[in-house]
Amino acid sequence: MNPKAAPTPPESERVECKQSLGEWKEIVETCAAFATAQGGTIYVGVASDGTPSGIQIGKGTLEDLANKIKLNTDPPQYPAIEMTETETSKLLAIRIEESPIKPVWAFGRPVKRVGRTNQFLKRDEAHRLMTATTGRTWDALPCEGFTEKDIDRKAVRDYLRRTGMKLSTPLDDLLKNLGMPQTSSGFCNAAVLLFGKRPQSFLIETEVKCGRFEGTSSVNFLDERTLEGHILSQLEETLAFVRRNTRQAIRITGKPEREIVPEYPDDAVREAITNALCHRDYATVGTVQVRIFDDRLEVWNPGLLPPDLSIEDLYRQHASYPRNPRLAHALYRARLIEHWGTGTLRIIRACEGFNIRVEFSIQAGSFVARLLKKPQPPIEGVGKGVGKGVGKRVGKGVGKRVGKRVGKRVGKSLSAKQQEILNLIRHDPHISAKRIAAKIGISTRKIEDHLRKLQIGGFLRRIGPRRGGHWEVLIQ
Repeated sequence: MNPKAAPTPPESERVECKQSLGEWKEIVETCAAFATAQGGTIYVGVASDGTPSGIQIGKGTLEDLANKIKLNTDPPQYPAIEMTETETSKLLAIRIEESPIKPVWAFGRPVKRVGRTNQFLKRDEAHRLMTATTGRTWDALPCEGFTEKDIDRKAVRDYLRRTGMKLSTPLDDLLKNLGMPQTSSGFCNAAVLLFGKRPQSFLIETEVKCGRFEGTSSVNFLDERTLEGHILSQLEETLAFVRRNTRQAIRITGKPEREIVPEYPDDAVREAITNALCHRDYATVGTVQVRIFDDRLEVWNPGLLPPDLSIEDLYRQHASYPRNPRLAHALYRARLIEHWGTGTLRIIRACEGFNIRVEFSIQAGSFVARLLKKPQPPIEGVGKGVGKGVGKRVGKGVGKRVGKRVGKRVGKSLSAKQQEILNLIRHDPHISAKRIAAKIGISTRKIEDHLRKLQIGGFLRRIGPRRGGHWEVLIQ
């Protein structure tokens, strides 16, 4: 005989009432929510105020309900279901234990019990719970739908070449060597980022957004790009964007060849971008961003620091907390990062000789590495315009007198039209002579003449062919 039921407790964090089995989808959802939290009991045949309404139990009803719960939860849940009776009606008690693996998903969405309601979790919270309960980080999780036909074989060869491995190494052997073997669930996220033809088809947040802004605020774009592809191509294309949108100066060293000095140290920029691509929180919404202003360069990395690491720790030796250890290991093998935990110190060290101050901060849920130009006092007697920038750098290398003289000479050797041409090229290195002529208001033939003179004078050089190449300004 079925046991007599005690009075049904009111709805709470661990109790929910349903009037009928027609609400089976809500029952499945609550099972997942209870399992993600502390467990609980669902009473079916009871109104939300606790009044028994009773239900009809047919042949196979309990088995059908248990099967629906198992098939629509992940990991599958197997609750204890028993029928009890009150003096006037029958009801079901569905008892759910707390799951050791969290979160539990219902109908493809992670859900958790909060108070008397079921709350769907954000993706980053769901991945953090999974990492905490399973030890599996985001980069180790399988990427649904990604198959071997989505592998970029050229990316695989390029990686093998970087690491010094044999180009004939099979893909399966490479993935096993990197600790990311293909399983019955498919390829892991790290493999997709490294070797996918277009990872963004499966992992939409893995873009890199680059912007060059006018002045010191994010209002007017001078140049903008959204970069897709695998992570190594993103790195190289991002660095190319930075080179195209920052200035270079000439330093006189006394040697026959000139020394080209970038506006921001290459090592610092590469390290900041690589760290962002490697250590960002891919489970959270957002993209890596590189923002270039007149006075600074910023690299935005979605995600917060690990709990045991503070902003102050980044300015000194600190322990390593890789958020994506498999991806970090692969980039280390490719000689793109050094020892874990030293990236921020390498950025600081690279900027020491460049009059650049490094600042780390947390803003709007992102970690930001900021390279700020320190203000420089004017050097007396240096030529105006372009000559001023050159004079400053030359003055540092061979003394103020030579700096002043070279600065004046360079400033005088450039006409207003030529300076205007250089400014246009700085903002758009791919601009054609015809477009420059239209903007300045003189003939294309005269523009081409100016371009030849600028190249001969060492102010400008052409990278690549006439069609498809671009200009590079060699001075500030």
